[in-house]
Amino acid sequence: MNKIITFLLFIFIIIIFFIRFNNDFISGYILTKLSKWTERTVTAESVDIDYFKGKINFNGFQILNELNFYDKNILEVKKISAEIELSSIFSDLVKINKLILNQPRFFFEIKDMTEKLEIKNDVKDNIGVVEKITKKIPPKIYPQKKRDKNFIISSLNITNSKVFIRYQNVSEALVINLSNMSFQNIGNSNSKQYNNFQHYKDILKIIMRDIYFRISDMKLRKFLKEKYKIK
Repeated sequence: MNKIITFLLFIFIIIIFFIRFNNDFISGYILTKLSKWTERTVTAESVDIDYFKGKINFNGFQILNELNFYDKNILEVKKISAEIELSSIFSDLVKINKLILNQPRFFFEIKDMTEKLEIKNDVKDNIGVVEKITKKIPPKIYPQKKRDKNFIISSLNITNSKVFIRYQNVSEALVINLSNMSFQNIGNSNSKQYNNFQHYKDILKIIMRDIYFRISDMKLRKFLKEKYKIK
């Protein structure tokens, strides 16, 4: 009897170790891929994976900000819940059935570099957009890949989100509460097999417009419209 108990205990320990190893491996793999994709350091306080249900929860999700900006992170999400086909993580198309972003916090900062660099109307932001627009910087050319890594999100829900905007010499950040949003069939590569497909960049434009029209500071709105060519 003792041998049987010892054997079962040994098998149990092996199973726990295997699950833990896979959890660390898969969560590390995803965070590394996200870091490469965003070109920023991506971290999470903890990652919980349910292999049987295909669910992944990221707790305390963070994307670090660039240096020389006020806030530590550019994005913080209290909890990200994803229902994903785990086998697709290592394929060319990652399939996410449901993605929920609960309490995302986006930190957007615009800096006027005119006096420091002695260049007229020189502006910089922490998302690297305004410089490309004002200076007409050509898009970055990436080396050709043997195969592309694409993703499709069948259902995306964003709840209780806030945006913090820091603009030039204003000490207090402008805080904007956003609407809860839902989207379907979002990805980075169009596919005829999905009805009403939406590219993730188009979703970002919708969110940016929502932010813009909620700004009460008319001077800031005028500035953003001019610099970011908002229509």
